Amino acid sequence: MVALWLALMGATAMAFDPPPPQGVTHTLSFANHNPNDPYDKEWKEPNTEITLYPETQNTPLDPALRHLQPPPPRIPSTFDIFVGLSAFRDGYRCGYTVFTGFKRSSTPDRLYFGIVDQVNPEDLNCVDEYCKLAKEEWPEEECKYRSQIKVDKRSANDSRGPTLARSQQQDLIGDQEFCLQLDAHSIFTNDWNVGLIEDWKTLNNEMGVLTTYLHNLHDFIGDDGSNNAPNHLPHICQTMRGGNGLVRNIGADLILQPKYPQMTALWGAGFSFSKCHAETRVRTDSHTLWMFDGEEFLRASHLWTHGYDLYSPSRTGCVVYHNYTSVPARFEYVQVDEAMRKVEREMGENRFKLLVDWPFKGAVDTTELHKYPWGTARSLPQYLNFSGITFEEGKRDEHSCKQLYWVPYTDPSSVEALLPGWHLRPEPTIKNAQVLRGNVEPNAPEVPGEDATSSAMGLLLLVVVGVSFVVYSRRSKHVAAKMT
Repeated sequence: MVALWLALMGATAMAFDPPPPQGVTHTLSFANHNPNDPYDKEWKEPNTEITLYPETQNTPLDPALRHLQPPPPRIPSTFDIFVGLSAFRDGYRCGYTVFTGFKRSSTPDRLYFGIVDQVNPEDLNCVDEYCKLAKEEWPEEECKYRSQIKVDKRSANDSRGPTLARSQQQDLIGDQEFCLQLDAHSIFTNDWNVGLIEDWKTLNNEMGVLTTYLHNLHDFIGDDGSNNAPNHLPHICQTMRGGNGLVRNIGADLILQPKYPQMTALWGAGFSFSKCHAETRVRTDSHTLWMFDGEEFLRASHLWTHGYDLYSPSRTGCVVYHNYTSVPARFEYVQVDEAMRKVEREMGENRFKLLVDWPFKGAVDTTELHKYPWGTARSLPQYLNFSGITFEEGKRDEHSCKQLYWVPYTDPSSVEALLPGWHLRPEPTIKNAQVLRGNVEPNAPEVPGEDATSSAMGLLLLVVVGVSFVVYSRRSKHVAAKMT
């Protein structure tokens, strides 16, 4: 049935002319990888360049639904920001990340860090390294801003990979308004919080998530913390299969001088900025132990089905950089019984396959599946169609390096419950002029987008219902025949 949905949705999308291009343009340059080996360095196919229109991306592709829009952003006059870090035996670089975060924020008193620090007894601790730097910078205090840092210190030998650590990281979130997830070896620039909020506001989408793979340091940060943002910024839009057969992002392609954030279908673990309700409503699955490839697909698809939309930042939001120097240690080398590691890894990978209805062999971990459901705002088949990712035998993923358009919620109730007063389809009202004139009986109000005959989505629904009925009837006859 998933394959049927994808075929029908693809055919439906092809029937529409896109919204008229308007406003600012972006140039996206994306690599044409060797389909058999995306990391083939001998492959010389030139990049493809296309034009994108960020000011039309929040407009639905279906003409009958183009009056629908994402919920507008809600920003209180004062708010706090939470930064989540998961560090693995990387105390010095983690401490410097925290230090630059506080020192270079314009509102450090409203900044909070939550750190999952996975260390061995001989390792440097993240918060200790931060406090050394803080003492030098603000000698009048023992460790300035220490009360704004929560630390979940754990044994490195108990580490089971990034998804478990990020789930523990989410437990440290308080009542902050905005949440930023970073790798624990990132470096902030001056007034980074101002740039991030400004970029997020331009999404015009309360459910927007800024996400990408960060640029390396290079010479983008001055000695004084000033930001010399690059002209080409990363945009994630291609996938492959990793060594475990699960979905893996292929690095990032580049947008030239983006003035606005650009909608994407994929999520990058090293940088994710959103309202904190995205982190608390859509939890990272802690039962996918040892998983690296597969993590970002699960996060992107769960966020999207819960009603969130993903965007790569513009130059305004390019305010944090990644320290790509070699890591001191990797979680893959944790000292653990190899037989146990193999079983735990297999059960986590099979959990992924179970979730996407992909055949698998061996044991599977089904613990607490109810805590990590797909959302109801949109469906998984819709996400696969949107992203170009497929689990069909013999087929390859299609890239999403193209103009994307906002997909309205098929069931907006969960988002409407989150945002009191907002409705995807505003309730019809009588015009004030009619009310002032007295007892005027208006025509029956129309509910936008409800006429199935005016929308290919309505046709799609009718076809799917019909096919489902046929499939159900055949199955019923088959079961009845077996019973007799």
